Amino acid sequence: MMVKFLSFFLISVLLLVSQQVFACTIFYVVDDNGHVLVGRNFDDAGSGGRIWFVPANDENNGIAILERMGVDMPYEGINDKGLFIGIAAVPDTRTPFSIFKPIRKSLEMVRIVLERAQTVDEALEVFSDYSIAFGTFLGFPVVHYMIVDKDGNAAIVEYVDNEIVIIKDPVKSQIMTNHFISHPKLGVKSEALFERFYIVKENIGNIRTIKDVQNLLRAASQNTTIWSNVYDLSNQEIYVSYKNSQTVVLSLKDELYRGKHGYSLSNLNKADAVLKYPQSDPRMIVRPHFGSGYIEGKSTSHYGIRILFPADDGVKRYGIEITSFDEFFTAGIILEQRLFGWFNMSIGTVGYFNYGEDPDNVVGLTSNLGWEPDNHIPFKPFVTYRSDVIFVDPVKVINSISIGFNFEF
Repeated sequence: MMVKFLSFFLISVLLLVSQQVFACTIFYVVDDNGHVLVGRNFDDAGSGGRIWFVPANDENNGIAILERMGVDMPYEGINDKGLFIGIAAVPDTRTPFSIFKPIRKSLEMVRIVLERAQTVDEALEVFSDYSIAFGTFLGFPVVHYMIVDKDGNAAIVEYVDNEIVIIKDPVKSQIMTNHFISHPKLGVKSEALFERFYIVKENIGNIRTIKDVQNLLRAASQNTTIWSNVYDLSNQEIYVSYKNSQTVVLSLKDELYRGKHGYSLSNLNKADAVLKYPQSDPRMIVRPHFGSGYIEGKSTSHYGIRILFPADDGVKRYGIEITSFDEFFTAGIILEQRLFGWFNMSIGTVGYFNYGEDPDNVVGLTSNLGWEPDNHIPFKPFVTYRSDVIFVDPVKVINSISIGFNFEF
């Protein structure tokens, strides 16, 4: 009975998550005044959404992003250099992947590009630095990306058939819906999928003003359209139209001047609609671990857990560890540091309880050196060489290989 219940629960969750398909329309034009305009319909089940403004700092551009799944998982946005990027869902396909690059979720790339790039070419370089995790069942939808800069340059980035395809054709990169531009028929089950694409293609040449962009978005909208936005990259203005609400015009410069904040799209017309920017960095890391090794030529195994709290610099951590060996267990304080984005080193002062024949409670040092990849997906491995130095007479040393997995909260 329990097995059947768990099976039903898992299948239900997978079906629910897999239905989070973002059927969207994005296009860009240059109007009669030479302004670069991007039109964007976001179509999905449900309602809601938030827009956030994050000012520039020494490392990142100032940005505005729209999301429904958290500030690190936006669907679209613009930065203070006049760069836009947005996503649209595409059919499932094999996507290239490498464990030797930092791993990021598909939606995370929207924010990363906005923070780091000023032009389309710079944005493409950012994509080359990462391996992107796609997987609808994990909540990382298979998407393609449209990038447009204030100079009118544009590109579409697609991950398809184990390849990365860049489309910079000035005609083909103007419109993006929910089929692959590079492989239009791939995964398409109905010609109806192309309807919105053809509506935009037939009318995009008639656009002269922002009002024309809004009218074309309306023509390509669906019953599931949640918002229809126009991004004026030249003037850095966002025209937000949420469902049937009146359009609200937001100045990126003015909003960034106010500091980190956001708005609920459903309350944009209300004076008291300002949202406090949420905490996005993990506040606690729980890492179960296990391994095996040798002490005085005899094999031994261990398992345990670390509870760690990140420091403000994002590199150091501190916390506690409890580990059980074959005939004794340890508990103590741990300090960790991650260097170069992947190299983990730690040291801790721990007690070894019930150690030896008597059994005694003694102290010692534990240390780890190893691999912890720059990985933002739920499966976060940790593989290290572990050394335990036990302060007895004579000193005993345990050399082990330890494997763990990070869970961040």
